[in-house]
Amino acid sequence: LGERRHPPEVVVRKLGPDATAGAVVRRAIAASVTRLVLHDPIVRLDTDPEGVHQARVATRRLRSDLRTFRPLVDTQATATLREELRWIAGLLGYVRDGDVLLERMRRRASELPPALGRGAAEVLSTLERDRAVAHATLLTALRERRYLDLLDRLVAEANDPSLRPEAARPAREVVRVLVRGPWESLERAARRLGGKPSDEELHDLRIRTKRVRYAAEAAVPVAGDEANVLAKAAAGLQSVLGDLNDAVVARAWLRDWAKGERTETGRAAARELARREREAARELRAGWRKPWERLASEELRAWM
Repeated sequence: LGERRHPPEVVVRKLGPDATAGAVVRRAIAASVTRLVLHDPIVRLDTDPEGVHQARVATRRLRSDLRTFRPLVDTQATATLREELRWIAGLLGYVRDGDVLLERMRRRASELPPALGRGAAEVLSTLERDRAVAHATLLTALRERRYLDLLDRLVAEANDPSLRPEAARPAREVVRVLVRGPWESLERAARRLGGKPSDEELHDLRIRTKRVRYAAEAAVPVAGDEANVLAKAAAGLQSVLGDLNDAVVARAWLRDWAKGERTETGRAAARELARREREAARELRAGWRKPWERLASEELRAWM
């Protein structure tokens, strides 16, 4: 993290009208590396779940940006970097998923009748133990040389990305085209969906939507408000699909939990919680098409 009297190792630079495509890549990487470093101590101290959330976002966004900007980046030079990001993102994900599920179940448990309170406490106790184990595993990884080496690689890449010659072209000629890749992938997936898409298909749609959002946000310094509007529309769809996925995951976890050696009160609480998650998922499935239609509007993509 460095000493207070020294300037930061990574600086997110502003882009001028004559910026190169490589400068856009550099800025995107620097922004995510800065996010990761700033939230590193919060993750270690475990003072706020937002620390893990933001660190996970940083690693996922880095992987997404390296994917979007593949025509501009030396993929051989960054291959191991992408794999290491996958490793730490996975560990952060276990903790973050535990945080999301625990917070969701706490909120649901508070709405249950008093007769199910003790059973709900059993459910929450298991989630709290699982989350503690996941965080301990993450802490062990953060103390390893492997993670410190990854930070060094990220700092180096943020300051001097492994770029191809094409990255020297003007950003305005290149970046808009690169956003089309994630968008076309999302559009194809959406068009393949039938009248009643499965939870797995909608989960895949959410992942593709997130890539569009990240790509559009990376293009904002060059494309301006038009890219920002697209990013916000993608965020709207991502939010609905994310809530749906949370409900589906929660219901599956509750059903598996109830199969173990539990008290009858615990099983009763789990059944009621699962019922409520099923209802929540049903409502969300019925509401995702409206934000999709907004995102799919040709008006939002005229700048690409």
